Amino acid sequence: MKRFPSTLVCALLPLTVSLSLVASATGQTQTARIVRPIDDAQRVILAGNTRSEAIAANDRGIADAATPLSALQLVLQRSPAAEKAFGQYIAGLHDPASPTFHQWLSNEKIGALFGPAPEDIDVVKDWLTSEGFKINSVSPDATVIEFSGTAGQVANAFHAPLHNLSVNGKAHLANYNDPEIPAALAPVVAGVAKLNDFMPHAQNVRRDTGRKGVATGGFVAYLGAADLATIYNFNPLFKAGITGKGQTIVLIEDTNQYSAGDWATFRKVLGLDIYPFGTLTQVNPTGSNTCKNPGVGLNGGTGENAGDDIEAAIDVDWSTAAAPNAAIVNAACADTETQFGGFFALANLLEERNPPPVVSISYGEAEAQNGTAENLYIYQLYESAAAEGVSVFVSSGDEDASSAANGNVSTYGIGVSGWTSTPYNISVGGTDFGYIPLGTPGTYFNSTNGPNFQSAVSYIPEIPWNDSCAGSLFVSYVGAPFTTYGPDSACNNVLDFLPEAEEGALLNAVGGSGGPSGCAIGNPTSAGIVSGSCRGYAKPYWQNLVGVPDDGVRDIPDVSLFASNGFWGDYYAVCISDPTGDSGFTPCSGDPSTWAGFGGTSVSSPIWAGIQALVNQKTGQRWGNSNTVLYGLAANEYGRFGNASCNSSLGNAIGRYCLFNDVTQGDNVGACQAVVTGGKHPSSTATNCFIDGGTYGVLSTSNFAPRPAYSAGVGWDFTSGIGTANAANIVNANWPVPW
Repeated sequence: MKRFPSTLVCALLPLTVSLSLVASATGQTQTARIVRPIDDAQRVILAGNTRSEAIAANDRGIADAATPLSALQLVLQRSPAAEKAFGQYIAGLHDPASPTFHQWLSNEKIGALFGPAPEDIDVVKDWLTSEGFKINSVSPDATVIEFSGTAGQVANAFHAPLHNLSVNGKAHLANYNDPEIPAALAPVVAGVAKLNDFMPHAQNVRRDTGRKGVATGGFVAYLGAADLATIYNFNPLFKAGITGKGQTIVLIEDTNQYSAGDWATFRKVLGLDIYPFGTLTQVNPTGSNTCKNPGVGLNGGTGENAGDDIEAAIDVDWSTAAAPNAAIVNAACADTETQFGGFFALANLLEERNPPPVVSISYGEAEAQNGTAENLYIYQLYESAAAEGVSVFVSSGDEDASSAANGNVSTYGIGVSGWTSTPYNISVGGTDFGYIPLGTPGTYFNSTNGPNFQSAVSYIPEIPWNDSCAGSLFVSYVGAPFTTYGPDSACNNVLDFLPEAEEGALLNAVGGSGGPSGCAIGNPTSAGIVSGSCRGYAKPYWQNLVGVPDDGVRDIPDVSLFASNGFWGDYYAVCISDPTGDSGFTPCSGDPSTWAGFGGTSVSSPIWAGIQALVNQKTGQRWGNSNTVLYGLAANEYGRFGNASCNSSLGNAIGRYCLFNDVTQGDNVGACQAVVTGGKHPSSTATNCFIDGGTYGVLSTSNFAPRPAYSAGVGWDFTSGIGTANAANIVNANWPVPW
């Protein structure tokens, strides 16, 4: 039997969960918790479920009562005892000393063991029916009742009339106040996942071409598949036959590919077609959740998924670059009036007898914007995935430390995406190459391309991806007289760097997101801002590593990879030929320098999913929430004080045995501004914004002192998590097996 270093064992061994716990949990969850008759006069408010945009300035009146709502989701919650038991059982599934190690559950078994009592579900269904709704289905894991109705029925049943809104020139639909339900249902019903049509944003950013001579020194390099394999050390794996053969990577989308031929072109031009088993399929998974074929979210379209075909192209291109013999699956359902279609696709896939082993999701929305019911919906979806052995990789976000800012100047303060902050997914952040801002000597790219358009020659020193004028490395690069904050700050003098038409590019908070979970639960007093009764997810037992703050909450990201859109000159080449819209793309052919260019954590996430597929091939197993192993491996590498030989700043001199490249310089600090924020409780005070004179400040954990949010450091940090990957060393590491 294999033995492992004590530091790894300690990180991996939670409380051993015996099979008797399951029997205990079964008894707990079969006890009915709806014990009072439903009295419509006695109701409870489901606080924290109204979008910040639902304010008088945006209001255009109550929606037509006949407005159809075809697939609403009533989120059911487990009892506290059942939730605790389920969490402990999942820990056992990931504990090599447990008798249940890797004895993955089915979706139906999750519902039978840990879900609400069937009689409670029947009571809730009867209530919905009595309110005029049609019951579509109940999820096998007993977490969601899907139902259909109209805006008028929602207003009557939940006392939450839907209003037409106009936000930034776009028409929207949203509830204007928090929903209510009869108090008798409250022990089981958490709320409607969403009663609005605000959809998440894809975590990609177009190539930045506006800063040549400012932050690039005039140097530009695109990354192709061979560059990725060289920089992050995939080549030894490929030579050994670890290529993803026999593995499946599912990309969760709300659109089909514009052209599946683009994926084939990407592989052919970049030399991946030598791997004959790589395939691309598109599916619209069926199951208990409504799944309509979404068609193509065209770049020039006007719907909520307009432009999402770009995201789909990025995902399939760069997952196949990491695992070129894997089966790549674009799994998509159409968005409904109120929910992201990709979640329907994932939920249906989890109902299958053989759910996908690896999933990547490249979308996001801030915890404080999602609402408590939507956050719980996402949490339980990923929780079921982990119990079924599915590794869910999710982009951390492209908004520096302020996810609610959506890439604009932050007025919302520090906050993270609720799509990536659960304890049951692997959150993937973003880095940039640091040879220009760090002045690192050495040659990292050849001046001409070699075979398969390769130009990278080795690992490259990394820094956090940050396009903001508030970034410390940008300020030091442009030099005196500009400072990080105050009237002389770079952000308060952006016209010295860019013409007025482009000044927002530096002011916007664009970069790899990271921070503490802060509003997964509770009700913000300032809409969209971590405030009021907001609380983050509790820190998972496995998130224990040098650098992890003792803050008691889940911190993101977990891992990272290059994700820049060209701020310091480097970006990813993507093959997409969608010609529609103002930013149409020409068909891909020849030199990838003529292709579309992108960055974003939406690229780093599918690549990490590819690394997991290689692990699965090498070990012959699926790993569920592989954070339980990754943090243990990192603890073994970093110890109590870090590992100087694994410091990313060493560049091509970094230690050859490092699994993780420790990013220690730079930050993901964005620009901020104190302005009146919207919502039911407007605020004109700064939120996590240290200004010290001038119009713009820097994101900070204090309004009164410069405490940048956040800086890189030794070991884990909010900018890059554990760090980036040496793929061969991670795949060939001692992934634990039972003893």
